Amino acid sequence: MAVKKIALKALDLMTTSDVAKELGVTIRSVQLWVEQGVLEGWKTPGGHRRITRASFNRIALGQVDQDQARADESQLKIVIIEDDQAMLMLYQQTIDSWELPIDAKLISSACEGLVYISQNTPDLLITDLKMPEMDGFAMLNVLRGLEDFAKMAIVVVTGLEAPEISAKGGLPKSVRLYGKNPIPFWEMRELVRGLIDKKLNN
Repeated sequence: MAVKKIALKALDLMTTSDVAKELGVTIRSVQLWVEQGVLEGWKTPGGHRRITRASFNRIALGQVDQDQARADESQLKIVIIEDDQAMLMLYQQTIDSWELPIDAKLISSACEGLVYISQNTPDLLITDLKMPEMDGFAMLNVLRGLEDFAKMAIVVVTGLEAPEISAKGGLPKSVRLYGKNPIPFWEMRELVRGLIDKKLNN
């Protein structure tokens, strides 16, 4: 290990863990900076990233807003599509009360929601099934069939009963279902916490 460190130092290279430790950020932040070109680096044949000390020095000197990078990475991006304004307000108040690193976008129009998702893929989509502008079942089937949204978690919150949902063909695989009367926000909070932990550890 000591020989490896000496060799890296001689080549003016650093590992992702070295950079993360020096800057006080997560390894995932460092990986994202390399992918975005903020840090100069590459992967070895063994799959390990190597980062130039010169690019590290630029960040260390404050040329990148580290606090903002940490905040952006840690926040779970959620899109909520719900045409009932009172329900949207309830979502907002509940999510705010959780005091978790969440960036929530609340949208009352299904069409507007789809456009937004296509431009800003969230970590989690929460949606109703009965919407005046769109068939929620068809929307979910389309989203689940697109590779771009394969990693997006989906939660359906609906007043429809199980037989009604089955009669319409059911929900796509891996879509979580919650009822509206009442919404089990405690369970949703645990799901969100798990998604945040997963995001930080990737």
